[in-house]
Amino acid sequence: MNLKPLRLVFPLIHLVYAKIIPDVHDMHGCPGHDYHMDFSGIEFNYEDDGYMTVNGNFTFLRDIVAPYPAYIYSERMERSEWRPAIITKSVSDFCEVLQSPSEIWYPVTKQLNQKNCPYKAGFVGSVDHVRYKFPIFITPNFLGEWRVFLEQRDITKETKEYACLVLYFSVIEI
Repeated sequence: MNLKPLRLVFPLIHLVYAKIIPDVHDMHGCPGHDYHMDFSGIEFNYEDDGYMTVNGNFTFLRDIVAPYPAYIYSERMERSEWRPAIITKSVSDFCEVLQSPSEIWYPVTKQLNQKNCPYKAGFVGSVDHVRYKFPIFITPNFLGEWRVFLEQRDITKETKEYACLVLYFSVIEI
Protein backbone atom coordinates (compact mmCIF):
# COMPACT_ATOMS: atom_id res chain seq x y z
CA MET A 1 0.00 0.00 0.00
CA ASN A 2 1.30 3.43 -0.92
CA LEU A 3 1.14 5.71 2.17
CA LYS A 4 2.46 8.79 0.39
CA PRO A 5 -1.02 10.29 -0.33
CA LEU A 6 -2.01 9.80 3.33
CA ARG A 7 1.06 11.69 4.50
CA LEU A 8 0.05 14.57 2.29
CA VAL A 9 -3.54 14.73 3.57
CA PHE A 10 -3.15 14.24 7.31
CA PRO A 11 -0.76 17.17 7.92
CA LEU A 12 -3.56 19.44 6.67
CA ILE A 13 -5.93 18.25 9.39
CA HIS A 14 -5.18 20.02 12.63
CA LEU A 15 -7.57 20.05 15.58
CA VAL A 16 -7.34 22.99 17.92
CA TYR A 17 -8.95 22.85 21.34
CA ALA A 18 -9.67 25.74 23.68
CA LYS A 19 -10.14 25.71 27.44
CA ILE A 20 -13.58 27.30 27.89
CA ILE A 21 -16.16 28.24 30.50
CA PRO A 22 -19.69 29.61 30.17
CA ASP A 23 -20.03 33.08 31.68
CA VAL A 24 -23.71 33.42 32.65
CA HIS A 25 -25.04 36.98 32.16
CA ASP A 26 -28.76 36.83 32.72
CA MET A 27 -31.72 34.50 33.19
CA HIS A 28 -35.33 35.69 32.90
CA GLY A 29 -38.65 35.16 31.15
CA CYS A 30 -38.66 35.36 27.35
CA PRO A 31 -40.06 38.48 25.70
CA GLY A 32 -43.84 38.10 25.44
CA HIS A 33 -43.94 35.05 27.71
CA ASP A 34 -43.76 34.56 31.44
CA TYR A 35 -42.11 31.66 33.19
CA HIS A 36 -43.38 29.54 36.06
CA MET A 37 -40.32 30.16 38.21
CA ASP A 38 -38.43 33.18 39.47
CA PHE A 39 -34.66 32.63 39.31
CA SER A 40 -33.65 36.16 40.35
CA GLY A 41 -32.16 34.78 43.59
CA ILE A 42 -29.73 32.43 41.83
CA GLU A 43 -26.04 33.32 41.49
CA PHE A 44 -23.37 31.77 39.26
CA ASN A 45 -19.75 32.02 40.44
CA TYR A 46 -16.45 30.60 39.26
CA GLU A 47 -13.94 29.22 41.70
CA ASP A 48 -10.17 28.98 41.33
CA ASP A 49 -10.37 25.19 41.13
CA GLY A 50 -12.27 25.41 37.82
CA TYR A 51 -15.81 24.80 39.05
CA MET A 52 -18.86 26.92 38.38
CA THR A 53 -20.87 27.14 41.60
CA VAL A 54 -24.61 27.80 41.73
CA ASN A 55 -26.16 29.21 44.91
CA GLY A 56 -29.42 30.83 45.95
CA ASN A 57 -33.17 30.36 45.89
CA PHE A 58 -35.79 30.11 43.19
CA THR A 59 -39.55 30.29 43.57
CA PHE A 60 -42.36 28.55 41.70
CA LEU A 61 -44.83 31.22 40.60
CA ARG A 62 -47.50 28.74 39.47
CA ASP A 63 -48.42 25.18 40.26
CA ILE A 64 -46.24 22.69 38.37
CA VAL A 65 -48.03 19.44 37.62
CA ALA A 66 -47.31 16.44 35.44
CA PRO A 67 -47.17 16.13 32.56
CA TYR A 68 -44.91 19.15 32.17
CA PRO A 69 -43.51 19.07 28.62
CA ALA A 70 -40.27 20.94 28.08
CA TYR A 71 -38.41 22.02 24.98
CA ILE A 72 -34.83 23.25 25.29
CA TYR A 73 -32.99 24.85 22.40
CA SER A 74 -30.12 27.23 21.81
CA GLU A 75 -29.16 30.14 19.63
CA ARG A 76 -25.78 31.63 18.98
CA MET A 77 -24.88 35.17 17.95
CA GLU A 78 -23.34 35.13 14.49
CA ARG A 79 -22.77 38.25 12.41
CA SER A 80 -24.95 40.30 14.79
CA GLU A 81 -27.92 37.91 14.49
CA TRP A 82 -29.21 35.13 16.70
CA ARG A 83 -29.08 31.85 14.76
CA PRO A 84 -30.18 28.32 15.74
CA ALA A 85 -27.38 26.34 17.39
CA ILE A 86 -26.72 22.72 18.26
CA ILE A 87 -28.20 22.39 21.76
CA THR A 88 -31.73 20.96 21.61
CA LYS A 89 -33.72 18.64 23.81
CA SER A 90 -37.38 17.75 24.01
CA VAL A 91 -38.80 16.17 27.17
CA SER A 92 -42.38 14.89 27.16
CA ASP A 93 -42.62 15.22 30.96
CA PHE A 94 -40.01 17.19 32.90
CA CYS A 95 -41.53 15.90 36.15
CA GLU A 96 -40.66 12.35 35.09
CA VAL A 97 -36.94 13.10 34.61
CA LEU A 98 -36.55 15.66 37.40
CA GLN A 99 -34.48 13.27 39.53
CA SER A 100 -32.61 11.51 36.72
CA PRO A 101 -28.85 11.48 37.50
CA SER A 102 -27.99 11.66 33.79
CA GLU A 103 -29.62 15.09 33.34
CA ILE A 104 -27.74 18.40 33.62
CA TRP A 105 -30.26 19.76 36.14
CA TYR A 106 -29.86 16.80 38.55
CA PRO A 107 -27.21 18.44 40.79
CA VAL A 108 -29.79 21.17 41.49
CA THR A 109 -32.97 19.07 41.70
CA LYS A 110 -31.45 16.46 44.00
CA GLN A 111 -31.10 19.22 46.64
CA LEU A 112 -34.80 20.08 46.64
CA ASN A 113 -36.62 19.17 49.83
CA GLN A 114 -39.55 18.07 47.65
CA LYS A 115 -38.33 15.60 45.03
CA ASN A 116 -41.37 15.22 42.76
CA CYS A 117 -44.22 17.11 41.11
CA PRO A 118 -46.67 18.60 41.83
CA TYR A 119 -45.09 21.79 43.13
CA LYS A 120 -47.45 24.41 44.50
CA ALA A 121 -47.10 28.09 43.64
CA GLY A 122 -44.89 29.70 46.29
CA PHE A 123 -42.60 26.68 46.72
CA VAL A 124 -39.03 27.87 47.27
CA GLY A 125 -36.16 25.70 46.09
CA SER A 126 -32.75 26.24 47.67
CA VAL A 127 -29.50 25.62 45.86
CA ASP A 128 -26.43 25.40 48.06
CA HIS A 129 -23.01 25.13 46.47
CA VAL A 130 -23.97 23.08 43.41
CA ARG A 131 -20.79 22.60 41.40
CA TYR A 132 -20.31 22.04 37.69
CA LYS A 133 -16.80 21.18 36.47
CA PHE A 134 -15.19 23.71 34.14
CA PRO A 135 -13.16 24.46 32.18
CA ILE A 136 -13.73 21.97 29.43
CA PHE A 137 -11.64 21.49 26.31
CA ILE A 138 -13.57 22.02 23.11
CA THR A 139 -12.98 23.44 19.66
CA PRO A 140 -12.83 27.26 19.65
CA ASN A 141 -15.77 27.58 17.26
CA PHE A 142 -17.99 27.39 20.37
CA LEU A 143 -16.62 30.72 21.63
CA GLY A 144 -19.06 33.62 21.61
CA GLU A 145 -22.49 34.76 22.76
CA TRP A 146 -25.19 32.13 23.37
CA ARG A 147 -28.71 31.91 24.70
CA VAL A 148 -30.60 28.80 25.74
CA PHE A 149 -34.39 28.72 25.92
CA LEU A 150 -36.47 26.48 28.16
CA GLU A 151 -40.07 26.43 27.00
CA GLN A 152 -42.87 24.69 28.83
CA ARG A 153 -44.66 23.25 25.82
CA ASP A 154 -45.00 20.17 23.68
CA ILE A 155 -43.37 20.97 20.33
CA THR A 156 -45.51 18.34 18.61
CA LYS A 157 -48.61 20.49 19.30
CA GLU A 158 -49.10 23.97 17.91
CA THR A 159 -49.72 26.39 20.77
CA LYS A 160 -49.23 30.11 21.24
CA GLU A 161 -49.58 29.98 25.02
CA TYR A 162 -46.54 28.68 26.80
CA ALA A 163 -44.06 29.62 29.48
CA CYS A 164 -40.49 30.46 28.49
CA LEU A 165 -37.17 31.12 30.24
CA VAL A 166 -34.00 32.33 28.53
CA LEU A 167 -30.44 32.04 29.82
CA TYR A 168 -27.83 34.34 28.26
CA PHE A 169 -24.15 33.42 28.49
CA SER A 170 -20.80 33.80 26.79
CA VAL A 171 -18.45 30.94 26.07
CA ILE A 172 -15.02 32.37 26.79
CA GLU A 173 -11.50 31.02 26.55
CA ILE A 174 -9.40 31.00 29.70
